[in-house]
Amino acid sequence: MSTNKFQLSLVALAVLGFNSSYAVAANNDNNVEVNATQSAEAAAANDKDQVRPPKQKTDEHILVTGSRLQYGSAVSKPSIITEEDIKKRGVTSVEELIRTLPQNLATIGGMANGRFNGPLAVADGSPGNMSSIGALGVSAANLGGMGAGRTLILVNGRRMAGAAGIQDGFVNLNGIPLSAIERVEITTDGASAVYGADAMGGVINFILKSGFSGTTVTVQHEDSNNGADNSRFSLYTGYGWDSGNISMTLDYSKRKPVINAKTGYTTNDYSSHYNGDPSWDRRSFSDGSQPGLVDNSTSYYDWDLDAYINNVSAYTIRDGYTGGRPTMDDIVDVGGEARRDFVPRVGGPDTESKSITVNFEQELTDKLSIYGTGLFTRSESSQDQIEASGLTVNMAPGQYYNPFPAYQFSSWNPGVTAYYYPADELANGDLPYGYSDSTADNWSLNAGISYKFNEDTKLEFIYTTSRATTKGARYAYDNIVSISEDLSSPNGYRCSNFQLERGRYTGDELAFYQDLFDRQCTAMTSSDPNLAFNPWKSSADGTGASINDFFYRHSNEDRGSRLENYELRLNGALWELPAGKIYYAIGGEYNDDGIDSNEVKVLTGEAVHRTRNGFFAETNIPVFGHKLNFPGMRALTFNLAARRDSYSTTGAVGTVDGIPFDQGGEVVYAKNTFTRWTPSYGFNWQPIDSVTVRAKWSEGFKAPPYTSLFSITGSSTYDAAVTNDPLYDCRANSDCDFDWGDSYGYYVPRTTAPNELLKPQTSKQQSYTVSWLPGGALSGLTLDVTYNNTKIDNEYADLDDLNHYERFETTAGIEDFYPRDENGRVERVRNLTFNMSGSEYSSLLYELGYYVYTDFGTFTPHLTYIRNLKSETKVFAGSEPMSDVGHLGGVDRYKLTGSLQYQYNDFSATLWAYYLPTYINDYDVQIYAGQESNLDAKREVASMTTFDLTMSYQLTNSLRVNFAGRNIFDKQPAFVVVEQLPYDAARYNVAGRTLSLELQYDF
Repeated sequence: MSTNKFQLSLVALAVLGFNSSYAVAANNDNNVEVNATQSAEAAAANDKDQVRPPKQKTDEHILVTGSRLQYGSAVSKPSIITEEDIKKRGVTSVEELIRTLPQNLATIGGMANGRFNGPLAVADGSPGNMSSIGALGVSAANLGGMGAGRTLILVNGRRMAGAAGIQDGFVNLNGIPLSAIERVEITTDGASAVYGADAMGGVINFILKSGFSGTTVTVQHEDSNNGADNSRFSLYTGYGWDSGNISMTLDYSKRKPVINAKTGYTTNDYSSHYNGDPSWDRRSFSDGSQPGLVDNSTSYYDWDLDAYINNVSAYTIRDGYTGGRPTMDDIVDVGGEARRDFVPRVGGPDTESKSITVNFEQELTDKLSIYGTGLFTRSESSQDQIEASGLTVNMAPGQYYNPFPAYQFSSWNPGVTAYYYPADELANGDLPYGYSDSTADNWSLNAGISYKFNEDTKLEFIYTTSRATTKGARYAYDNIVSISEDLSSPNGYRCSNFQLERGRYTGDELAFYQDLFDRQCTAMTSSDPNLAFNPWKSSADGTGASINDFFYRHSNEDRGSRLENYELRLNGALWELPAGKIYYAIGGEYNDDGIDSNEVKVLTGEAVHRTRNGFFAETNIPVFGHKLNFPGMRALTFNLAARRDSYSTTGAVGTVDGIPFDQGGEVVYAKNTFTRWTPSYGFNWQPIDSVTVRAKWSEGFKAPPYTSLFSITGSSTYDAAVTNDPLYDCRANSDCDFDWGDSYGYYVPRTTAPNELLKPQTSKQQSYTVSWLPGGALSGLTLDVTYNNTKIDNEYADLDDLNHYERFETTAGIEDFYPRDENGRVERVRNLTFNMSGSEYSSLLYELGYYVYTDFGTFTPHLTYIRNLKSETKVFAGSEPMSDVGHLGGVDRYKLTGSLQYQYNDFSATLWAYYLPTYINDYDVQIYAGQESNLDAKREVASMTTFDLTMSYQLTNSLRVNFAGRNIFDKQPAFVVVEQLPYDAARYNVAGRTLSLELQYDF
């Protein structure tokens, strides 16, 4: 392959993406020309005295974002981050890179994953929630704060399998190695008309390095003052020949967890920050102690004070107790000061990652060529899990170390619950700390064949297969035994376990849990001092059974996601107009993707997947420009695109005769199908040479979640009360089932069931961009202003959503949930998920740049300001919108990012400034029926500004040194309590101040 056959450089791509006023792709002597007004940065790139020329590439394959057209869409303006830009940002992972984007809301990644009220809703032990294993090492992009599942991630323009087992479908960013990236292209104007579902919020396309001859070795170490050190090694090598090329990257990295004390997390008692308010003391008796504690706290509502009064107290053993059978005389009462204030030493995972990427291209003839890309990443993570928790033991009446009578603390539990923390056993090494570990594999393979009919027309067939798997286990100490009364038992009580009694385990798993249950049952019921567990001992060598009977592997997960895609595409030019050629792309694709995880299968009963057939077409029509233009109409190009997608999903909706599946019930299946047309149209207008106006209108969609469509348990019905019905007066009709004065009403059946008839969410996007690149005295100045608006309809809501956000007086008339008879009386309550909610997002983005050339170097200041105008949701049409702008779980009111780049000969330096404004911490605010019940929990969080500095120096033709300092002034995070942490892990980089040194050697 001739090395001068393709002359579209990275510099030209940057000009096209960032600063071009108008671009027209035209064919001329086997070369691709990009005609664009040269920007300040492009001028700098062409100054050979200032920037070293890029290494020669032999790649011929063009990859663009937001369009199927081989030269891209004239109306789309992607932001482009090159490999050099990545180095200037000083980041060491794709997750960190995406966090620097002002459009991104980092709700998934790092220590933010543990939030129960976060998007992953992690809760170990809850079958319908994601486990900590599934969340370990997961990171996602979230453009515009619309949700990670609405940001489409591509690699080389192709889809990847979503994060392992997560039905929202977003790609795990940690499966993409930073060292393999040549550039990143980001669009926020919606791209469902091009790519299909999941592109409502935008598209991020990672273009991998390829077509390179030579070898580059990079070694980097990053030191974190919070303990999260990171080391990385990468190798990039390639070889080209006359008719093809092959290249490969290898990457290895190892990242340590943060040391909590260095981040400011030193206590769980935050009441001193809130005027002594005890509700901000996150210590708990359930964290355990040595000797153990029995929680005896009480709470009541004082009507005179209009407040809840909490009496915090617990029982424990008296000082001087040395063993033997305790009596009530040995038990003493203690206050809140006995709660253990324990902070785990480290936070976040310890991660080791290895990856490899391979790219190749081969011309078989002058017209026929093949190409392919392979990516594989393995990340092994381990995270301390249970250091802060105590062992919960439920001792039966009569157990040797239980002095309490039956039903002392509960009317339904005859036993007593004690919380024991094995501090001495852990310190001596007699018992390991609890932890989670996982191995996550992400791989993707793209293979294509291309036939070129002529210089404009090309037919391509592309195959993609991708997998994401996570295998892991969680180890901890816990008690799986419950105590209940059983008069047929010798001591009147028996041990029970819900899972064992319902036959939820089989084979080796059944044998394991049965043995564990038997040993723990003995420890909870025995009157033998050597067999009974003693929660009152103050050291590891105290009396009673060993705690080792309570340490075991809690869960062992094997979760995954997969994707298979086939695409046939024809690109070409219809004819040439005076303003240029009309380019088109038409084609079709078949896609099959699915997921397999415990939290999905607990509802669907099995791994699930969906298939999709899609057909698409797109064209650029130049009306003015090139040979046909006049003042006020220097150039005008229209872009039209549309696609048709047909989805099909099959899943369980119950069993025959309601016999449970785990008891041999025959599964009943149903199919969810829908077809969706998604159009897009826009224009690129250049009234004068220095001004370009882009506008785009598009539609989008996202397929329904599996767990709302299907349920292995089918439907279940029980009686529910309709109380104080605002639309039907049962008193006047004399058909009330109960009348208690202020509360009266009637009973109706309430049915909980899946809804296999759900339709996809739909969206409409508008995007407008004005770009100004003046000449003359202002040459070097660039200004872009972009307005984005997205309206999403047919979002999903169930009764819990209605009850959470709206009063019954408002929701009682919604027929989907409360169908009524001809008299207006509710016939039944339908607890299903329906298409009824909607949301709207809008923002203004300003980008201002300038280029100044002097005899002693070039200066390039750049300022980005994003103003989030709207981010709000309506539970149903006509309801009041709820905004999360400026709130902890939503987008910031605005963000400000500034940079100043200096370059002189072989030296360059960039100073970055990131400003976050104040926002509201409402994480602990409780809402029911649209009313916030604890407004004191809503607090303002202070603003924060951080500075980064990167420097680079080319020592020789082969050796380059890069330095990066992030948060160089060690700015401490704004104080905000989110669960146990005193900072917002979604907005603060917990690594703190990091300093890294990188050596790059080319040969």
